[in-house]
Amino acid sequence: MTGAEFAEILRRAEPHYPVSDEYERVYLPGAHWWSSQQEHVTAWLDEIDGPGAYGRMTRGLGARHAYNHFQCAPGLLWIAEALGEDPEVVRAAAQSAGGFGRPATQCAAIRRLIPWARIKQLARQV
Repeated sequence: MTGAEFAEILRRAEPHYPVSDEYERVYLPGAHWWSSQQEHVTAWLDEIDGPGAYGRMTRGLGARHAYNHFQCAPGLLWIAEALGEDPEVVRAAAQSAGGFGRPATQCAAIRRLIPWARIKQLARQV
């Protein structure tokens, strides 16, 4: 699945969900360029197959790479909520990440409970 294909699936979802919004409010406060994690995530996905904002040299990385390298915990939580993951699993992932450490550490905690294989499975069901 390409980044653009995954972005199209996620654009059909709501821009806000309770767990990701709460996590962002508590652990990522302040002004951001995005109005929702939907906007943040889909913008990242739209660019993952090309050079993107960082001048990436490798192209065609796809949705799996994007999910496994996105470094925003509320965004990963939003993806899971948007695809219909069990709310208890999403809450457990948020609690596991807990705003501790670097963004990469928080995201790794979320991915341990909601790995790409689960995201891919959910995406195929919507």
